[in-house]
Amino acid sequence: MNFDLEEELKRTLRREAASPKFTDRVMERIARSNAATKRENTRDGKGWRQRLAEFLKPARMKWAVTGATACLLAFSVLGVHRYREHQRVIAEIAEGEKAREQVILAMKIASAKLNIAHKKVVDNQ
Repeated sequence: MNFDLEEELKRTLRREAASPKFTDRVMERIARSNAATKRENTRDGKGWRQRLAEFLKPARMKWAVTGATACLLAFSVLGVHRYREHQRVIAEIAEGEKAREQVILAMKIASAKLNIAHKKVVDNQ
């Protein structure tokens, strides 16, 4: 049975010469395909100006304007959030600096009081 299968495959897959009109048919099909592609790319012969004019019609522009508005709104919200966060960080830094200055002042006052107390102890001895 294997032998019959191999022989049948050899017979089926043997080389055959192409028909005389094969090249003509292939070239005709390529030409039709190129013409169809060209028509499709120009959208039924309309130029870029006509396509732009169709895009700018109200029905289509509604979606474009809606998308642009949504993007603008999202970026605006993000910008306001970042600005407020930046202002909060600046306020925290300023508050920290103020607290630092108050601690330094308290340490100077405490140091002065301790120096006075130390002098009184040393003088009384």
